Amino acid sequence: MTTPLSAPCGDEGQAAQFDLDLTPGWRIREAVRELLAPDTGVIVEDAVLVVDEMVANAHEHGSPPRHCRLSLQAGETRLRVEVEDSGAGDPHIRTPDLAGGRGMIVIDRIATAWGVIHYSGFKTVWAELPLDRPHSPLMAPAQPGTSGDS
Repeated sequence: MTTPLSAPCGDEGQAAQFDLDLTPGWRIREAVRELLAPDTGVIVEDAVLVVDEMVANAHEHGSPPRHCRLSLQAGETRLRVEVEDSGAGDPHIRTPDLAGGRGMIVIDRIATAWGVIHYSGFKTVWAELPLDRPHSPLMAPAQPGTSGDS
């Protein structure tokens, strides 16, 4: 069962919580890296990117009060990110344009699952990221003959 931020999930390990209306973005990014230390690399930076996108969405589309909770779960093989706000809108994947629309695509591609839970007067947008996936290259190598330089 998923619960609001004020009542932590029972299977969590380490956790951090932030008031998004008072905490600068750099501090939250730093907290993600500290929570996942000593790990470094793509998995950690993917987590930073997802948290950053979720926090940015809460600031752009949500309403105060806004909070963020980071927790390690399932034997520390998953990072759960929860962002609360009192805004009425729900996140959704849309076609990107000059005004934006890439954030939820990034979250959807990196997270194993994400969703929204509605409570009386606020919502929690959550995402879970695997921390135990094999390291893979950022981009697939170009196939011969597809680079356009024939």
